Amino acid sequence: MKKHLPHACSEWRRLVIGGAAAGMIYLLVALMTGLSAAVSRLDPPVLGSLCGIVSGCIFLAVNTLLLHATIKRIASGRSGPGIYRLSYAGRYLLAGVVLAVGFAFFDPFAVFVVLVSPKITYLVCALAGIGMES
Repeated sequence: MKKHLPHACSEWRRLVIGGAAAGMIYLLVALMTGLSAAVSRLDPPVLGSLCGIVSGCIFLAVNTLLLHATIKRIASGRSGPGIYRLSYAGRYLLAGVVLAVGFAFFDPFAVFVVLVSPKITYLVCALAGIGMES
């Protein structure tokens, strides 16, 4: 298990790049269709969308690094399932906070698209039979 830890720690870069790419695709579509102007809470609407994308990308990085720290602690044998449950609850609480802030102050769809982009990426890779190895 310890040989996979450096790989898990570098995963945040891949997730942030994927999240930013999904956010930029959303931004292009939202600007062309007027969705950004309709749902953004900031003026100009592009700023609300960009803030949503940035906050989502920051969450992806922090979430992955917190997961890495949890896995590292469990691999060292210092703690058991309790620390994993606490980490899981904390990371999802953090996701809820990011979504709440994004929905209240930024472009809600921009935040949501970035937060679900890893799930979509992993689903597409699994269905296509593409491995996620580095």
